Amino acid sequence: MSDNQSNVNEPGGGQPNPWEEMLRSMLGREAGDEIINAMRAQGIDPSEVAGNVKFPGSPMQMQSMMAQMRHLMESSPGPINWRMAHDIARQRAWGEGDPEITSAEGQRIRQALQVGDLWLDAVTDLEPSRGDRHAWRRSNWVDNTLDTWKQMVEPVAANASRALSDALKQQMDEMTNQGVGELPEGLSQIMGQAQPMMEKLSAAVFAGQIGEAIGGMSHEALGSTDVGMPMCTNGTTALVVANVNAFAEGFNIPTDEVYQFLALREVAHARLFNSVSWLRSEMLQAVQKYAAEIRIDTDAIHEAATSIDPTDMGALQNAMTAGAFTGETTEAQEKALEKLETQLALIEGWVETITFEAGRPYLPHIDQLRELMRRRRVAGGAAEQMLAKLIGLQMRPRQARNAAKLWEIVTAERGRAERDALWQHPDFAPNADELQDPEAFLAGRAAAAEADADIDAALEQMLEGTLGWAEGLEPGQDSEGDARRGDTAPDDGAGSGDGSGAGSGDDSGDGSGAGDAGADGSSDD
Repeated sequence: MSDNQSNVNEPGGGQPNPWEEMLRSMLGREAGDEIINAMRAQGIDPSEVAGNVKFPGSPMQMQSMMAQMRHLMESSPGPINWRMAHDIARQRAWGEGDPEITSAEGQRIRQALQVGDLWLDAVTDLEPSRGDRHAWRRSNWVDNTLDTWKQMVEPVAANASRALSDALKQQMDEMTNQGVGELPEGLSQIMGQAQPMMEKLSAAVFAGQIGEAIGGMSHEALGSTDVGMPMCTNGTTALVVANVNAFAEGFNIPTDEVYQFLALREVAHARLFNSVSWLRSEMLQAVQKYAAEIRIDTDAIHEAATSIDPTDMGALQNAMTAGAFTGETTEAQEKALEKLETQLALIEGWVETITFEAGRPYLPHIDQLRELMRRRRVAGGAAEQMLAKLIGLQMRPRQARNAAKLWEIVTAERGRAERDALWQHPDFAPNADELQDPEAFLAGRAAAAEADADIDAALEQMLEGTLGWAEGLEPGQDSEGDARRGDTAPDDGAGSGDGSGAGSGDDSGDGSGAGDAGADGSSDD
């Protein structure tokens, strides 16, 4: 080691400063030494710059941290490092066991899905999905649902990542520029790169949380539609074999019956979204509108960020979500939330109604199975709660029982064709107020239809009374004005006679008026 390096690395003959070593590891030894020398030339002691920040005690820990930092800097752009989130989710899916699926298990699942579609043909006219049928491992669920999770969580991730990035950058600025005026040019250039580095760091922090949540849900999800919407875009239907087996344990119900019931629910969801083209996009838009307006408590994030060890990834993850979301919601958020919850309830209620109707002739324990699903829906899981904390939204239908009752009433009184026709357009579907009182739904719709009919009739009468009138005409007259001439002929004649007579008598005496006058005069004489 050269004297210069010795002076830089070991001021006073002590051990190398961890903060200096971190700079060298991140920037390279040459650039790191240049920055440290420039700081000392300005009267800054690098050993005091870090303040109260703690560093790992061993070189191995430091090297591990630096390797993580380099990995972060090489990551893809965006509010979430999705490559990292995907890796973490898959590790979480494998962590508690992700057994291989035997050919017999796969065939059992695919057959149950096929039979479920056949049963549904008898109770709904909506067309089945044409997608593939699969038996999934937990890691398969992660791989196939990740794209939809991206659409759901990125709006709020962008807000939260920006807030944490700004807070961490401010912390770094304060650490590096304590009591100092303008920084040296080299150091200033390096610090100019702090914002991109912090953005990548916050993207990684959020990726860790999202990855953990999705990986945790992979141990709870029974199929591709557990959150109320299809997590695949190609009409795929699937059951997660390990989770279905775990769900079936502990019940005094034959496993085959549980399999068939869950398969029936899966294909019912797929059939609905396959036939109702607007539904999936409307739900995603509602999620995105809600998430895009989530207010981030920047003060809470800044306070957490300034009090943590930046080498502790767990502490950074906690800072991302601990008190980050403000409690107040905007009017637009409330509307989006109401719309989303209503759609989730309508979907769950419709699926419950038709699966009960389709499975009742074949599944002796369908009443118990339906109640088990209701309880599962209400309770939720740890991973679902974590996701709700991250995006500020619970994907759980609160009025599903009312929605199921509503669909049952419509089916009983109007038939399945009119029931399913309510999905033809967003404006036809029941709204939140109608879910509050399912019994009054049909009466309310009938009253509204009657009022609309009265308005239409009045409008038609108005159009019939005015359509075809020409300018200057009145009701009862045709477009040629014949009625007008007929009704006013005596007046016209008098006026014509007066005018014609006066004109003819004065000028030539050839007019009809003059002839009449002459005749009258001859008789007088």
